[in-house]
Amino acid sequence: MLYAKEICCVKNNVAHRIRKLRESKDYSQQNMADELDISLSAYNKIERGVTDTSVNRLAAIAKILDVEVVYFFQEQQPVTSKVEESKQPIGFATKSDIEELTISINKMKQEIAALKANLPTPPVKKKKK
Repeated sequence: MLYAKEICCVKNNVAHRIRKLRESKDYSQQNMADELDISLSAYNKIERGVTDTSVNRLAAIAKILDVEVVYFFQEQQPVTSKVEESKQPIGFATKSDIEELTISINKMKQEIAALKANLPTPPVKKKKK
């Protein structure tokens, strides 16, 4: 049997997953509210975990977001939007900074390979007897 603290944690996790998944698909809260035929305020309460969402409502949300209902309850890393993910720092650089640097390094490698290919071959030294 779940205790009140565990229920609250599950509710918040479900709400968080709904919000992150919605953001990752670039849907607005208004889009979701319209699809569910509820007010924006009512939908906002779902994402904040303020309201107890019915199974039917969760099923409708899952259908809109193109996932199974169990997705909201599985233990896995929460979904992050692509914009949010690219702004998360990795050390002192963001993911997008690292991607840009990787592209620059690969271009430099290609330029170095082209320069090496154009170098004249050194003369072969004869061995002394």
